[in-house]
Formats: sequence, structure tokens, C-alpha cells
Amino acid sequence: MPSLTLNLSEEIDDALNDIAKRNGITKAEAIRRAFALLVIADREKQKKGGFSLGIVRERDDHTLEAIGRVVGH
Repeated sequence: MPSLTLNLSEEIDDALNDIAKRNGITKAEAIRRAFALLVIADREKQKKGGFSLGIVRERDDHTLEAIGRVVGH
């Protein structure tokens, strides 16, 4: 498996540590998951229509409310 060395800001490192701890995963796994989301967002953006990966919240009436999106560049 290829490896990658990253220089992170204190803020990003703290966020990764928090995410990893809350989810019972390593920082490396958190980064792998983040990159997987970026790949999905980028693929969708390349499709005709410029789709994006959405972040939704389910309402009490089971409808979905878009609250954000992840955009690939």
C-alpha cells in the first residue's frame, strides 16, 4: 500500500484526533475515509450536470433537508 507524509495544522490534527476517538478508528483510517468522500464528490462533479455529494438531515416527517455539500475540485 502506498504511503503519504502530510504536514497538518494543529487545528486539523486536533480535529482528526477527535474524529478518530469518537469513531473508534485511527487517524489514518479517518484520513482514508475523508479521501474516499473527496473521490466520490469529484466523480459526481465530473458527470454531466455537475452533481455534488450532499449532506442531509432527515426530518421528523421522513423528508430530507439538504444542509451542506462536499464539492470535488
